[in-house]
Amino acid sequence: MQKRKKARHFNLPLFLILKATYEQFLKYKYNVHVQNRELLKQLKPPFILVPNHVALLDPPIVNIFIHHRIHFVMADANLRTRFTRWVFIKLAAVIPKTKATSDSTTVRQLIKFARAKHVLCVFPEGRASWDGLTHDIFFSTAKLLKALKIPVVVPLIHGGYLSQPRWSPHMRRGKIIIDYQKLFDGPECADMSAEDIFEELTKKLYHNDYEFQKRTGILYKSKRGAEYLERLLFICPHCKEMMTLRSEGNRFLCTHCGFENRWTEEGLLEPVNDQNQPVRRVYEWSQWQLDVLEAIIRDRQSVHSDKPLFEDKNVTLKTGYKYEPLKERLTGTMRLFVDRFQLEGANGQKEVFAIDDIYGVQVLLGNNFEFYRGQTLYKFQFDNERTSGYKYMAAVQKMAPEKAELE
Repeated sequence: MQKRKKARHFNLPLFLILKATYEQFLKYKYNVHVQNRELLKQLKPPFILVPNHVALLDPPIVNIFIHHRIHFVMADANLRTRFTRWVFIKLAAVIPKTKATSDSTTVRQLIKFARAKHVLCVFPEGRASWDGLTHDIFFSTAKLLKALKIPVVVPLIHGGYLSQPRWSPHMRRGKIIIDYQKLFDGPECADMSAEDIFEELTKKLYHNDYEFQKRTGILYKSKRGAEYLERLLFICPHCKEMMTLRSEGNRFLCTHCGFENRWTEEGLLEPVNDQNQPVRRVYEWSQWQLDVLEAIIRDRQSVHSDKPLFEDKNVTLKTGYKYEPLKERLTGTMRLFVDRFQLEGANGQKEVFAIDDIYGVQVLLGNNFEFYRGQTLYKFQFDNERTSGYKYMAAVQKMAPEKAELE
């Protein structure tokens, strides 16, 4: 007689123990506080949380003050090992989504959980902030809220970016405040246009972590505040050279011209050896470099230049699909041209990807660069963990905006 497989049921006691332990650890480590706790006591499922996305630890931090089990929408790229699938799918019951692509299966799952009176969470920006400002949000979130017709709560996270920016593996001890505000009761969404819902959501979600710091005076202390900032900032404002910036401790300097900045406890970049340069917030430097990058791209496109924009050695290409385990394919030198990506191995083996043929371009975590071509995921892993995968995504956004970070 054939043995029946045991059904794998949700382990509530284990979930509650792990949730309480990990969340209390985060609450202490990041000094997390709450505003408008009374709202959380009044709310009964189903309802949906739509937080701003400032750091990679936002999901568990948002969950600290909510005692219900939350079903988060999570990028399937985080589910590529057996352990992470067990933790996030079996235990936490997250709803997988292929990041930077449209996914109707995710919407159907959300509607199913809402009808079963669960608590949901969707990050309308779809990705954590690189520079402390709220990203543009996806219009599909407004359409989802209209369809769900359940209460909508905005947990606005203050201080999360300055506590640990997306580009950094190091935390800074300061303070995080989560302000929970009800945006809609739910039923009125059915009578509103998706455009009106989108407008209200956009206004409510906007946040600038630097303005929060300036207003409160909270300091974010670290001896390694600038480290890994070259994952985001890759053009020197002094000499305009690309890929010459390096970080060490709280120092951020250009190896080409020697221009140096110091990372401060306010999260600012303060010039050390050129007083004609201004003190900069990260988003000011980032926006400036994007303008410069766009000008370079347009200039090279106009003359049909075949000079690579960026080049990195010892890059490993892996392939897969959604959250299937990835397989290593080729290691070599990666180059981005104005019309294509190219990876060339030491033995002359070459992979070429036309910009027109790719979609779903994104950066996973700090610096893993990915995109899809057809039904295959291509992930580029850098030997040097400080290498900027972001610069490749930023360039594609300027060349073909529809290819990068789509819904």
